[in-house]
Amino acid sequence: MSLIFIILAAFCNAVMDVLSTRYYISIFSIPKNRQFWDWNMSWRNKWQWGEKANGEKFLFSSTILSFLTDGWHLAKALMLMFISFAIIFYKPMLGIYDIFIFSIAWGLTFEFCYNKLLIKKIR
Repeated sequence: MSLIFIILAAFCNAVMDVLSTRYYISIFSIPKNRQFWDWNMSWRNKWQWGEKANGEKFLFSSTILSFLTDGWHLAKALMLMFISFAIIFYKPMLGIYDIFIFSIAWGLTFEFCYNKLLIKKIR
């Protein structure tokens, strides 16, 4: 069970990195949802009228509820939740070797998602 949560957390980590470094070639670069997914503009969703000087858009929108305002923070919140679940449901499989299994699973999942799954297919 923990291995599945580690894989899901790695997927969320890939989403975070794609949004922050490769948004324009990612599957998230849909004009309709740009305000939520585009790292360069989604930060404005936390603030009234998109300006920090105007204060928070809603209570805690810039702190504990920031995951409701943009894709990057949503992916981060999910990643942390999946890591927490992996810890809670952890049952040793191969003892100390579980570290290597989880690390390899994380790495393979992240690389596949970051370089393939979350990137637009160019024809």
